[in-house]
Amino acid sequence: MRHVKTFLVMGLIFFLTAITPIWAATTIKFYYPVHLTGPLVKEIEAIVKDFEQENPDIRVEPVWGGNYWQNMQKTMAALQAGNPPDVAVHLAIDVVILTDLDAVIPLDEFVAAEGGENFLSDFFPGFMNDLKAGGKVYAIPFQRSTPILYYNKDLFKQAGLDPAKPPTNWQELVEIATKLTVRDASGTTTQWGVIIPDDAWLLMSFMLQNGGRTHSDDFKEVYLDDEASIEALQFWVDMAVQHKVMPLHRSFPESVQDFVAGKGAMLIHSTGNLRFVRDSANFEWDVAFLPENKERAVAIGGAGLFIFKGIPRENQEAAWKFIKFATSPEIQARWSKGSGYIATRISSFDTPFMQEYTKEVPQALVARDQLPYARPEMSTYDNQKVREIFRSYFEETLDGKYTAAEGMQRASAEMRQVLEPYQSR
Repeated sequence: MRHVKTFLVMGLIFFLTAITPIWAATTIKFYYPVHLTGPLVKEIEAIVKDFEQENPDIRVEPVWGGNYWQNMQKTMAALQAGNPPDVAVHLAIDVVILTDLDAVIPLDEFVAAEGGENFLSDFFPGFMNDLKAGGKVYAIPFQRSTPILYYNKDLFKQAGLDPAKPPTNWQELVEIATKLTVRDASGTTTQWGVIIPDDAWLLMSFMLQNGGRTHSDDFKEVYLDDEASIEALQFWVDMAVQHKVMPLHRSFPESVQDFVAGKGAMLIHSTGNLRFVRDSANFEWDVAFLPENKERAVAIGGAGLFIFKGIPRENQEAAWKFIKFATSPEIQARWSKGSGYIATRISSFDTPFMQEYTKEVPQALVARDQLPYARPEMSTYDNQKVREIFRSYFEETLDGKYTAAEGMQRASAEMRQVLEPYQSR
């Protein structure tokens, strides 16, 4: 009987020991901007699984937030309810609104414990700089991207063009796109020379290439009505209306679908679609830097990982461990291949995994090599409202309601009204 009791006691101790880590685990909510389908969900779930295996005392609960804007709306609702996420992926341009709301913590304390500048210096500067505010680091780069030029080498050959020579400047872009545009006997376009989603982020690159600027360093002013920006929009309109080498309107998903279906010979789109093109195209394709004009420039897009206020300190520490893991050189290399985003760590490109991947898909190196020309996209106070004004006037200008000058002047005037309350800060 004594042996039975001893066995039961030992069994109970073993059972309690076995389940204690589950009871003691810190659970963190992780808001991620994606819908419930697609390869990104599987990639994130794999990262979470590997992290939890390495950190059995932490459980990560992904919350799928839809697209970037929907994810921000979900975060805003959680903040208003007093139940913020622990860690979330948000756009770099959201640094202004999140810090203005005092919703996120600066990460400098955690960064210092990792070696300070030695830690930060392994991230590409362009990806790191726009995640700072007031000299403090508020997010760590996770999924960052720039636009690049995708092109169908088979269609280049069919048009008698050299498939090793994509356009390098605006003039060549129009000339080559003209040769690649195909219409049937009725005049209907069956193949576009170039497709560009009518998105403000992509138009910003054209503005920067023309020597323009989009916003001030203090996030209180916009410069879309400068001559350089107006000229860039006019060039965009001319490609669609005068030269007729690109459609007026295409969404991000539609444009890349058209490209892989052979309905467009060139595509200006995010580096984040490298995987989709790689997996979907049944033709020979390649990528290149964006064509330049007065200078070479490209607008940075994408997001970083933020840690929120109003959560227990242990959750903040757990969130930082997750950020370190997700942005480690090895995981960023794997994430780059799985997602198409550019690995945010310089040392990621020295890992055996990345070297094998870029040998197989050298296009991933083009995205990296364009980074010295990358600049922050437009970011202001009340950014969502400002961007909506930009989007609205951009589309109406494309539809012929305004000239390029009128559209940008009206947009800038309305933006300045939105920004007026912030001028005294």
